[in-house]
Amino acid sequence: MRFFFFGTLADADLLALVICRPRPGSPVSARLADHRLATVRGETFPMLVPASGAWVPGVVIEGFDEADYDRILFFESIDYAPRDVSVVLGPSETVPAIAFIATDAIADDGRPWDGDLWRRQDKAACLRETALWMALYGYVDATEAERLWDAAVAEGRPLEDLVRAARGLDKAHDR
Repeated sequence: MRFFFFGTLADADLLALVICRPRPGSPVSARLADHRLATVRGETFPMLVPASGAWVPGVVIEGFDEADYDRILFFESIDYAPRDVSVVLGPSETVPAIAFIATDAIADDGRPWDGDLWRRQDKAACLRETALWMALYGYVDATEAERLWDAAVAEGRPLEDLVRAARGLDKAHDR
């Protein structure tokens, strides 16, 4: 499987947390036509927004298997859906890839997304949250994980407690 990653999943550390192993291949620089990168409203991660004549830089990575794909789908949750796209490698080679396009569950805040700024300011926190999120994989589906996560945040409960409870490691939680 070939993916086009344009944001946080282009980061080798984050991708390794999501698929639970090092990325399967070397990233190749690519770009997607007629889109721009925007910051998701209220978040620190990006989304693609249609924009005629604009180009989004990213990377193409090949060699993913079905287990990787399933884990990436869980990570992307209800906010993004896989779509077939054509991306350009080098000066003009066009190849098919899968990109994750925002669903109606999220909206952009009008600001461009800055990957360098994310790495400096938000990557460490994102890695911690991703490790907790992916610890839910295999125990609950993405929709239930989202519901439990949002409830824990709203209640001010530590996310570690949510993970323990969801994984059945803290039976006292339900009493």
